[in-house]
Amino acid sequence: MKKTLSVVLTSAMALSMFSSLAFAKTSADFTDLKDLDAATKAKFDAMISAGIFDGVTDTTFGLKDEMNRAQFAKVAALIMGLEVNKDLQTSTFSDVSVTDAANGYALPYIEALKTAGVTDGYAEGQYNPAGKVTKEQLATFLVRVLGQDAAAKGKTGTDTTVSGWAQGYVALALELKLLSNGTDGTFGGMANATRDLLVSGAYEAKQQYVPAGKVSVTEAKATGVQQVTVNFNKPVDTAKATVALTKGTADIATTVKFADDKKSAVLTLTDVKVSEGSYTATLSGLDAAGVDKTTAT
Repeated sequence: MKKTLSVVLTSAMALSMFSSLAFAKTSADFTDLKDLDAATKAKFDAMISAGIFDGVTDTTFGLKDEMNRAQFAKVAALIMGLEVNKDLQTSTFSDVSVTDAANGYALPYIEALKTAGVTDGYAEGQYNPAGKVTKEQLATFLVRVLGQDAAAKGKTGTDTTVSGWAQGYVALALELKLLSNGTDGTFGGMANATRDLLVSGAYEAKQQYVPAGKVSVTEAKATGVQQVTVNFNKPVDTAKATVALTKGTADIATTVKFADDKKSAVLTLTDVKVSEGSYTATLSGLDAAGVDKTTAT
């Protein structure tokens, strides 16, 4: 059974998309990211382009700024693809409010994390959105995002810079390469985590995160004058999966390249450019029982 994602493009929408591509931010736009090595820049670019991170100003990323719990809530919810009700005005936590000028934006993300069982708060009835996040707390959050809480509790560690309760979480985070030790060979778990650690840890968690349930096509969008990118909610079996593009009833010739994480595919039109009209990206080749149909405009 074919699973389709219909994408309606008008001239105005196409112009808007291509204009936004031209002005999309990358690591090159932030002065404090210019000295990163190529591999690290690639990770930052991936997270910035995905809308998971932005700078603290138009030209400063805040690489070494200390992160807080509100920031993590947004990042974790986006990594997991959780359903986020951005219309929420009230929180189950007494210290989370939309009127909080600094952290009110995180209210729906915090609630989404609570619903998903990633966090139950900081203290009774409180989340502490402005609170700093230590490195060992970040390790714990990331491990829980990956659903590895039980595995972490079964591990032990001997790093004296890590609290007793966090030894297993840190050990597993290191094993999964979510985070790494410092140059002195210790983790420094009780030090506050900075935004660069959040980006690198979140990037690695995003690559490893596999949501439960069936494969779904979540989005198809024009990403160039001859390019359409199709996103999936989880990795697909690229040995079996095929993605085709049609405009109306006409087949559009494309070449298909799956991303390394197998969560998206880039369709490059070989003969024509993307133009006004209705396009359909079709995922096939997989067991129909394991695929849901999802549409987006």
